[in-house]
Amino acid sequence: MDGKRMDKHTLKNHWHYSWWKYALLCAIGFFGVNILFTVTAYRVPEEKKIELYVCSSYVDSIKLQEFLWPMILEASPEQEELLVASINLTDTDPYTRMQFTTYTAAQQGDVLILPRSEFQSMASDGAEYAFVNLQPYIDSGRLSVDGIDLSAGVLKNTAGQEGIYGIPVSSLYGLIDYNCDPWGGILCVTSYSMNEENAVLTADLLMDTMSTEKPEGYDEMHNQSETQKQQSSQLYF
Repeated sequence: MDGKRMDKHTLKNHWHYSWWKYALLCAIGFFGVNILFTVTAYRVPEEKKIELYVCSSYVDSIKLQEFLWPMILEASPEQEELLVASINLTDTDPYTRMQFTTYTAAQQGDVLILPRSEFQSMASDGAEYAFVNLQPYIDSGRLSVDGIDLSAGVLKNTAGQEGIYGIPVSSLYGLIDYNCDPWGGILCVTSYSMNEENAVLTADLLMDTMSTEKPEGYDEMHNQSETQKQQSSQLYF
């Protein structure tokens, strides 16, 4: 039988010219397994998770998530995940705006706390395309808004009818414990949420647990924060 005998020299020569074939084979195997894992990995269904984006100020998202999750789970045991994200649109970082635009374009986020200007901007084509009309939940008592001036949350739909599409959170001073300044924020539920009932539940929990007395020195703290933001923004001009 003809053939070359596989000695040390032949093997060394083979590896010298063919190592890349084995490297390519290993790479294909690695990425193949990775893709298979990604495709088959369990993903929480949209109706079993809540995404809360705080966009009107910075927030300690981990601390707030750890606080809210046990209460959500107690009220709605079938839920599997809560995500709280800090996306501060009052910041000057352009990446923050890009991040928010990407998320909303992908129709992510169930509950938002937005700056009032952003709240109005998102509803410019008709409030019903951006947010859920919360009036029925308020009327049924499922969303408590006692003592809150709701005028800032009133928007019109494409038919010209007014509804309450947002809840002002300026009096939710409990958020300060999570490094979040509530001033000027509007709490809303997105119209594209696949988990509307539990999104409203989350909004109600925020309203109920964060409605506290104004802490001493809050106005001074807020004014100092606003001054710092203005000075920071001037650096970009």
